Amino acid sequence: MKNDFEGAARFVLPAARADPVEEDLFEWFGEIPFSAARGAARELVIWVRRTDAAAAKAVLGSHGVGDVSPLEDPPRDWVAEAATLRRSVAVGRYLLDPHDGALAASPAPGQVRLLLPAARAFGTGSHESTRLALGLLLTERLDGRRVLDVGCGAGTIAFVAALEGAARVVAFDVDLDAALATREHARANGIRRVGVLAGPLASLGGDARFDVIVANMIREEVAPLLPGLKSRLARGGRLLNSGLLLEREREWEDLLKRNGFRVVRTLAENEWLGTAAEPIE
Repeated sequence: MKNDFEGAARFVLPAARADPVEEDLFEWFGEIPFSAARGAARELVIWVRRTDAAAAKAVLGSHGVGDVSPLEDPPRDWVAEAATLRRSVAVGRYLLDPHDGALAASPAPGQVRLLLPAARAFGTGSHESTRLALGLLLTERLDGRRVLDVGCGAGTIAFVAALEGAARVVAFDVDLDAALATREHARANGIRRVGVLAGPLASLGGDARFDVIVANMIREEVAPLLPGLKSRLARGGRLLNSGLLLEREREWEDLLKRNGFRVVRTLAENEWLGTAAEPIE
C-alpha cells in the first residue's frame, strides 16, 4: 500500500488543548486525509500531506487553533509511526488490539482479542464512534440474524457480529483499501461468515435484506443513504448509527423521521452519539 503521508507535515498540540480538537477532527478535516495519535506526554500529533498543510492550518485556525504551524519532516512512514502510539480498547467482551508481537495486549479471562492494525482503515476502536457502534450492536439479538456493516473500514463491526452468532454478515465500503483491509483482518483473526465487497450500496443484490444494519459514518456521509438502507431492512429490523455529534441529536432525529425511522435507543460517549432506530410502520 502506498503511504500518502511520506514526507508529511505535522501539527503538535499540547495535552491541555488536545481533547476537544481530537473529538472534532473527522468533522473538521472533511476531505483532507490525515492521521492522528497521542504522544507519550498526551500531546496530539496530526499528520497531513505537505500539500495539504496550508489547508489543514486554515481549518484549525477557523476553529480557534490558529497558533500552531506545520512542521515539515524528512520522508518517514508517519501512518506506521502513528499506529505504534495506539492502545488496545475493550468493548464488552472484546479487546480491540492494534498491535501484534511484542506490543500485543494480553486479553483478560473471558475476553476475545481481535487484532486490528491501525495503519489501514478507520474503525479499529480508537475513536468513540466505533465503540458506540459496537455498544449498540451488542445490545441487539444477533444469533442467527443477518447483519450489514456499511462503510466497514477495518471490519471490526462485521467481525463482532459474526462472533456473536450472526448467520450472515456482509461488509462493504466504497474505499477499496478498506474492503481489502477487512478481508485481511478477517483472515488474520480467523473470522468466517463475513462477505466483503468494495462499492456503493447499490452493488448489493437487489433482494438482499438484513435484520441489523450498522453505519459507523458521519452524518454527511450516511444521510444520502438512509432511503436505501431502509429498503434493505427486513421486517422488524434495526438501523444502528454512530459517528454523530451529540449537540446535533435533535437534527439527526428529525432527519431519521423524515426518512421513515424512529429512534428507540441512544448511547453517548464524550461529544459523540449513537442511535438505534426502526422503520415507522
